[in-house]
Amino acid sequence: MKKPVIVVSPEHQKLSMPPFEVTLLATSEKNAWQLQQRGAIPVIPAFLSEEEADRLMAVADGLFMTGGADVGPDLYGEEVEEFCGAIEKDRDVSDMNLLKAAAKHKKPIFSVCRGSQITNVFFGGKLYQDLKTQKGDMINHPDYLTMRTEDSHTVNIVEGTPLHKLLGKDSIGVNSTHHQGYKVLGEKLIPMAYAPDGLCESFYLDDPDHWVRCYQWHPELMDFNENMDKILSDFVNACIENMK
Repeated sequence: MKKPVIVVSPEHQKLSMPPFEVTLLATSEKNAWQLQQRGAIPVIPAFLSEEEADRLMAVADGLFMTGGADVGPDLYGEEVEEFCGAIEKDRDVSDMNLLKAAAKHKKPIFSVCRGSQITNVFFGGKLYQDLKTQKGDMINHPDYLTMRTEDSHTVNIVEGTPLHKLLGKDSIGVNSTHHQGYKVLGEKLIPMAYAPDGLCESFYLDDPDHWVRCYQWHPELMDFNENMDKILSDFVNACIENMK
């Protein structure tokens, strides 16, 4: 059977190899590995122009928007606040180009953490630049003390949503390493799960012709977890269906 080709959004990573300082365009090995384990071929491009992204997504079978630095607030009409984290402007441009191309060609989009945030922005949504500063009394979403392979908190799944139908559960445990979050969801984006403090943690696009699933947590890091296995396999299966 032909394998689906999935584009994985890259990020800048600075590597010190004295006497050289090297900047890499890369992604976590886990991102590629999880796709390969499900029969897909991951492709990690350079940062792309609008034309380059369009040509790539025209022949690819899906798009995986990965985690990383904060999304530039200028993309959703706000000034950068002092509590906003590091921004990769070149990546913002490339990611938006990939999303535009994937939407144009109706290719499945699977987004995690930062990837889900910029996907929300692409569809017209807005973000909290820092949850603790702007929202106040919440659970500890940037939980850097708990292993990323372990549960940080639960999320309550909205009945009738694709996630609820996929897992058949009202709540699950997730990891949590984000200090930003969705403030306003974009057009036709429907919540699929909420944290106990009411913060939206997952959404999908209400469009029968375009498969889009976004998660604030990192399913790809939670190995040997039945729920995360189903979430990841759901994406690859959508890419396989798109090939047909």
